[in-house]
Amino acid sequence: MADAENSNINPTSRAWVLSLAGFIPFACLSVFIVLGNETQPLFALAVDMFKIWSAIILSFLGGIRWGAAIMQASDGQLAEDHNPGGATQLLLSVAPSIVALFALLFPSLYCIIVLMICFCVQGIWDSFSSMNGQLPKWMGSIRVTLTALVVAAHAGVLFALA
Repeated sequence: MADAENSNINPTSRAWVLSLAGFIPFACLSVFIVLGNETQPLFALAVDMFKIWSAIILSFLGGIRWGAAIMQASDGQLAEDHNPGGATQLLLSVAPSIVALFALLFPSLYCIIVLMICFCVQGIWDSFSSMNGQLPKWMGSIRVTLTALVVAAHAGVLFALA
């Protein structure tokens, strides 16, 4: 069996496959919630799982930004004089995790709204960052596509909960 580094699949293709795989829980849970109703025994669990998965993925996206800030740091220094914006980027990279954590404390409807807004903001940030070279160019198209899909899933859940 060939190991992953020796396979003929390029890294961009792998990133697309893994990104789409990460969307599967959003898709399945949102369909269950939209087609279900609050009287079903697993409905509340599905809503909670959707919110938790959303928070996890937002934290993951913040982690990507943390890694990008670290990679852009010159000589391992994050001070503004060595890497203008590096320390700021590092600080901003933890925002999705913090906001997602506190959003989980809100009632479901408000939690979903906050998480959806966070995905929009993160998607815009990532898209612009791929255009200006802070992230790889190929990541921009992945982030735009996945942001649209994830926001649509959140909108469906909002519709079902409203």
